[in-house]
Formats: sequence, C-alpha cells, structure tokens
Amino acid sequence: MLLLLALPALGQGIPLTTTVHEALLEALAGPAGAYQSYAFYARVLAAKGPVEPYHRFLEGERAKVERLKALLTAYGASFPQANPYLGTTAVPRELEATARLALSLEVRSLYLEKRLGRLFADYDDLKTAFARFKIADFVQARLLRRAIQSGGTLPEDALRAKAAGLGPACVYAFGAGLCP
Repeated sequence: MLLLLALPALGQGIPLTTTVHEALLEALAGPAGAYQSYAFYARVLAAKGPVEPYHRFLEGERAKVERLKALLTAYGASFPQANPYLGTTAVPRELEATARLALSLEVRSLYLEKRLGRLFADYDDLKTAFARFKIADFVQARLLRRAIQSGGTLPEDALRAKAAGLGPACVYAFGAGLCP
C-alpha cells in the first residue's frame, strides 16, 4: 500500500510518497545532509575566521538548505526547522586537517545524493535539484582536494574560476555572491 503525504505541488501533479519524504528529510537533516554540512562550515568560520573555501561553501550549503526546505514546503511535507547539528561539530586545529574532514563530508553528501536521487524518477523538480546538488558537491570535493595540497585553503580567484562555468549548480557550491 502506497501512503501519500501531501497534496501535489503546483505544477508537479504527483503527491509526495512516504519514501520520497523520508529521502528529502535525510538529505536535509540526516548525518550526511545539508544541515550537518552547514553546521560544519559555520563552525569552521567561527573557529578560523572567513577562510576560503569554507566561507563560500557555507553559503552554498545555506542555499541547499533553503532549496530543500522550499521543496518540502511546496509538497506540504513536514521537516525540522532548526538545524540539530549547530554547535555540535568539532573542527581540527590545522587547516589541512579541516580540509580533509570537509572532503569526507562532501564525499558522504555525494554518495547520499546519488543514492537518494534514484528515488525521484517521477519528480522533475527533485531530480533537477539533486542533479545540481551533486554537481556542486563534486566541485566542492575537487576544490577541497586542491586545498589539502595547499595547506588547507584556496584563494578566492580559484573559486571564482570554478564558479564561472558551473551554471545553475553554482549557487549550491558557493552561494549566490560568487556566481555569475
């Protein structure tokens, strides 16, 4: 028996199933979700100041959180409003170790998005959002690998160069301030 959670979103035509609702909740508030990534980058900035690429990645995670909340709201689905990970994330002392930890978070997010993305075949808006999230996390992971080689940071011009060709996924990697 298929349990439907909400009325369809405007223009979508297909109600959100329990499985898809749970997948969206995991993407938002699960251990590899957007809330956790946001909390990590917020903690990095609180501990180390506005260091790149973490400052821009925080803005990207903020955009991802807002997009996930908007999708859940559009379907009339419930979700936790508060980020349960804020203030609970530890950050290494060295920037290189910070970049390594951030890379592991981005790889986990990529895996989660790939796994969950398969559930959204009937939801064009969800497929589009998750395709953009995957691109953004892939770019973030590549940049974090470069940051590790550079002692844990990157200059903003390296981020700008990546942002220039990223298209609609740019906002989920760097936030709107860096995107063309």
